[in-house]
Amino acid sequence: MPVRRRDDETGASRVVRPAERREGAGGERRWLVWVCAVAALAWLAIGWRYLVRLEPLTGDEPYYVVTALSLLEDGDLDETNQYAERVWLRFYPPQPLPADWQGWPSFPWDLPPHAAHAARPGLYSKHGLGTALLIAGPWLLAGRVGAMAAIGLCGILLVGQLYLLAREAGAGPRLAAALALGTGLTLPIGPYALLIFPEVPAALCLLYAVRRLAARENRGWQWLVAGSAIGFLPWLHQRFVFSAAVLGAVALARAVAARLGRGSLTDWPRALWAVGPALVGGLGIVGYNLWLYGQPYQNTADHAGFSDVVGTLNGAAGLLLDAQWGLLVAAPLYLAALAAVPFWWARQPRLAGLVTAVALPYLVLVAVYRVWWGDWVPPARYLVPVAGFAVAPLASWLSQARRWAFVVTGVLWSWGALLTMVGYLDPQRFYHHPDGVNKLYRTVDDWLGTHLAAWLVAFQPFAQAPASVRLAVSSLALGLLGVLASVVAWSLETVNGGLVRSEEPCGSTS
Repeated sequence: MPVRRRDDETGASRVVRPAERREGAGGERRWLVWVCAVAALAWLAIGWRYLVRLEPLTGDEPYYVVTALSLLEDGDLDETNQYAERVWLRFYPPQPLPADWQGWPSFPWDLPPHAAHAARPGLYSKHGLGTALLIAGPWLLAGRVGAMAAIGLCGILLVGQLYLLAREAGAGPRLAAALALGTGLTLPIGPYALLIFPEVPAALCLLYAVRRLAARENRGWQWLVAGSAIGFLPWLHQRFVFSAAVLGAVALARAVAARLGRGSLTDWPRALWAVGPALVGGLGIVGYNLWLYGQPYQNTADHAGFSDVVGTLNGAAGLLLDAQWGLLVAAPLYLAALAAVPFWWARQPRLAGLVTAVALPYLVLVAVYRVWWGDWVPPARYLVPVAGFAVAPLASWLSQARRWAFVVTGVLWSWGALLTMVGYLDPQRFYHHPDGVNKLYRTVDDWLGTHLAAWLVAFQPFAQAPASVRLAVSSLALGLLGVLASVVAWSLETVNGGLVRSEEPCGSTS
């Protein structure tokens, strides 16, 4: 029988099943190492397909490499000579293409620069510097493989953080491992762990910082790492600046509260170890913008533009429901996570409130983007940084749910896992031209003889469905969300006549 156990460090109470009670501290570390090892082996096995099929680098990936080469070879950010010398041909295939070529069937041999609208002379990339800094050293050592390994390491660490978040939300080690691997290796997170994009490093920084700021107490090094993660976020991309500001304010509030005797005494002065690097990162990006743009924020002309209210509502719905790039179309498991949020909030209001404060401004910003789907990328690019937080409501719910709830969750997860497998077998299928045709679904249709792809609804403007159809699909999704919320409530177990509640997340030393 499940029992209720109170954590000595946090005072939190949660369901502990018999198998979990047999796990000690050493067992917990073994579970964490095992989860990270499985993720590493999975991406190692998949990586060679990326190298063969996604050749050469496309989308935004080559631009991060060009910036890294400018840093390595010139020690500056002016890429004028890199484009004059056409340095991208160093990591392009030979001309003519080999007879056994399996990469992209067509691609531009002349790479047009993604130039920032800078106030200073020279050619500068509009993309964040953080990704270029992460891959510069590994690229010098091992080229594209090294750069993929750097992002992949962030993915492995992210899976470890997903496991710890699930544990803190009430899951036993087996459930936490299943949730971490089940979400970390599949859409939308999994494919990006092998691509040179800022999404997975940003997800790692966000998740670690939120976990540490939600914990009752932290060690000095944990505060320092959390602050460094906060400070690095706007350098990965300036769309994270609002979330980083929220996290920095929370860290400062923790320090002030401790100084006034309203928080943990050990938080003072350790919490300042987070405030320092967060402040350095924030002031640094302001200084960089002043240097490059002549103003404290990035030039909005660097983006493809921003939508009005109607366009923003369409973008918000499209982020979830678009035929080609919608999160719920690619991974319906996240609908169950949304349905479990109210229950999770009731159990862990502190953690849930912090996640909301961090994620909401980011989600509003990407919905306002005119190109909210991210263009030439796998599905749900802009939701990858916050997708990992879905582990918490899922863990909170399933840790107290009846067994049949796992069947419901498994069915939803299996569909996203099938689509992910389709993409891993041929990574080119992750990428869509904006024509409303989902290659992943079309492949499944070819396998099963179905016509599922024809039922999907496009929200992006190049193949946009009529407004009435988009409204109907959005209403249907809200209805399904309500049904799943009822399923969550119906499936909950009771212990000693009542639901087990937890006001704070459980502590963790990782």
